[in-house]
Amino acid sequence: RFQSQDSLGKWANQIMSNSLSSVDGSALVSSVSSGHRSYSSLVVEDPQLSLPKQLFNLTDVFPAWVSSTEKSKILVTGLFQIDYLHISKSNLTCVCGDEVVPAEIVQDGVYRCWVPPHSPGLVNLYLSLDGHNPISQVVNFEYRTPVLHAPVASVEEKNNWDEFQLQMRLAYLLFAKQQSLDVFSSKVSSSRLKEAREFSLKTSFISNTWQYLMESTLDNKIPFSQAKDALFGIALKNRLKEWLSEKIVLGCKTTEYDAQGQSVIHLCAILGYTWAVTLFSWSGLSLDFRDKFGWTALHWAAYHGREKMVAALLSVGAKPYLVTDPTHQNPGGYTAADLAHTRGYHGLAAYLSEKFLVEQFNDMSLAGNTSGSLETSTDDPVNSKNLTEEELYLKDALAAYRTAADAAARIQQAYRKHSLKLQMVAAMKIQRAFRNFETKKVMASAETEGDQNQQSYAEEEFFKTGRKQAEDRWCLKRKGFRGLQLNTAETEGDQNQQSYAEEEFFKTGRKQAEDRWRLKRKGFRGLQLNTAETEGVQNQQSDAEEEFFKTGRKQAEDRVGRSVIRVQAMFRSKKMREDYRSMKLALNQAKMERENEKVISTEVDMGMKR
Repeated sequence: RFQSQDSLGKWANQIMSNSLSSVDGSALVSSVSSGHRSYSSLVVEDPQLSLPKQLFNLTDVFPAWVSSTEKSKILVTGLFQIDYLHISKSNLTCVCGDEVVPAEIVQDGVYRCWVPPHSPGLVNLYLSLDGHNPISQVVNFEYRTPVLHAPVASVEEKNNWDEFQLQMRLAYLLFAKQQSLDVFSSKVSSSRLKEAREFSLKTSFISNTWQYLMESTLDNKIPFSQAKDALFGIALKNRLKEWLSEKIVLGCKTTEYDAQGQSVIHLCAILGYTWAVTLFSWSGLSLDFRDKFGWTALHWAAYHGREKMVAALLSVGAKPYLVTDPTHQNPGGYTAADLAHTRGYHGLAAYLSEKFLVEQFNDMSLAGNTSGSLETSTDDPVNSKNLTEEELYLKDALAAYRTAADAAARIQQAYRKHSLKLQMVAAMKIQRAFRNFETKKVMASAETEGDQNQQSYAEEEFFKTGRKQAEDRWCLKRKGFRGLQLNTAETEGDQNQQSYAEEEFFKTGRKQAEDRWRLKRKGFRGLQLNTAETEGVQNQQSDAEEEFFKTGRKQAEDRVGRSVIRVQAMFRSKKMREDYRSMKLALNQAKMERENEKVISTEVDMGMKR
């Protein structure tokens, strides 16, 4: 039966007071609780293993369980009875299930044991002198099955999964969104059908790749994984060819986006499918088509460090100076060189920076904003044979820096000229406004002076008319008085006087009407000046527009400066010079491939004309 620790103490005192022969033959097992976990649930009674004596009071076993697949160390602690302290120096053993292992003394009351692997489950554990009979409590000890953690995926496997996700997105855009075409529909023009037929003839070589793959797999000439990838690639090529033909027939200049905001050309750039560049260039779709975030295919290729894809895009005219949409983190946007630099592809960033400056200068020259031409270096195979590899790298870096610095200086000069032109226009606007103000001021003063002259003239005419009327009245009264006095008025004379009076009356009225008409004229008062509020709104709009252009010009100047610094950094890094040389050779190879494609295209065009 089980006993508590207090009863164990009473039992020990009884053992010390009584003789050993009075001890009951049954094994007394006690629970252990000395600041550690309770062993009341682990202590067992086994009649076969019981002894008349319990010499060692086991208090703790650490750890409480071990792995079943490996050798483990455990510590057994406890106290010997006072009469048996001399046994602590003996060769004790620890019995753990069917295994008997030596118990090494660490210090008084502490023993170390190494238990071997064992099948999972509970076993009996106790200390013994002979390896069979226990001298301590018998406790349950557990062997546990080790927890199997999920295997950590390697970097290569993670990259493979990422590539597979991109391939699924590309396949979804190509296969899941097919459009049925009716070539006999009246909506399809004959010119589009002709363009689609030319495109089909130019890309007819893709159909021949099926035969090449079948021949390669007959005798196992290529590995299985390579053959599987080639099969998937050929399927994508043929579907992309059909997809582009549909776009040509429908006259579409833009393509659909997937859920992440990218289109077919962007996914091909991320995956490094250089063969897609040729198909897109022949189809007439823009290679600078932007995704929902303003990124082009060149931006994505530079971001992922796809050197061959960058070279293929540059060889067909992709613009390296395009900027992504602004964000809160970067209001000025990113160029392809900026993205490559942020990802650690410094050699690629230096090459794209040089192309950024050269292409921007060329476009500004076509627009008439700059003049002159850049001195670009070309590889001389005769002189290059006499140079070492390091000397070739330095030569390329020096030529690139010379070209970049020249282009940057001309671009900055064009910016300064444009800024000066804007300042001159602003000064002319101010001068014109001042002249208009002076003119309006003179006109206003002339109007005021005219009003004063008109007022004085009206007053003078008024008094003159009044005097005339007074004289007329006096004459009438005088003549009437004389007529009454003389009483010799004749009828004819009276009639003449009456007609004269009427004539003078109408004459006076006409004069008064003319004076009133003169007073009603406005003169220069019809010219109204702009109010202060209208001028304030116009000034605010002009200031906001000017601030917008100033910010854009500042961002453009910063991009030019960063590009020159990246090209200059090649002198401090051999790795950058090597990557720059690699990009230069890749672009030359891509240009040669484009020349061969042009020959094929020319032959197809000649065949169509025949």
